[in-house]
Amino acid sequence: MAIDPIARLLRNHPDLDPIRDRMAEAGRLQARYRDLVPEELASTSRVCAVDGTTVVVRADSAPVAAALRAIAPRLLAGLREAAGPGKNSLKNKRDQELTALRVEVQVSARPPRRAPAPRGELPVERLERLAKGLSDSPLRETLERIVASQRKSRTRSKR
Repeated sequence: MAIDPIARLLRNHPDLDPIRDRMAEAGRLQARYRDLVPEELASTSRVCAVDGTTVVVRADSAPVAAALRAIAPRLLAGLREAAGPGKNSLKNKRDQELTALRVEVQVSARPPRRAPAPRGELPVERLERLAKGLSDSPLRETLERIVASQRKSRTRSKR
């Protein structure tokens, strides 16, 4: 049995027309949403559904969601209006029925932590000279202890 792409399945099966229409509507609103939202927010959020007359927007984090909620009235007004001159999308009758914008936080998987860069060799001679130039103090004692531990670790055999 051959595996058909999802788009072909949606086109060929009339039972899936409602799903195709909802996906098309969300895609159309997403394209307009990208034009309305500042780029920093657009890269971390997206229109994920239309629930009745409510546009549902998914945000990657709570700060992004808070910023989107702050500009929600402007976004909703922009989504309800016709696209500006020179735009390809025409005003859709269904867009005028939009009454609310709901922002939901859906945290995406965190990227793996980067391993810290290995620290280079300590300049033992410079630390020793610095320690000798100081008067008796806790800083001098600490520097001398660091120098001694570095010299000790250099002489250990590595197995």
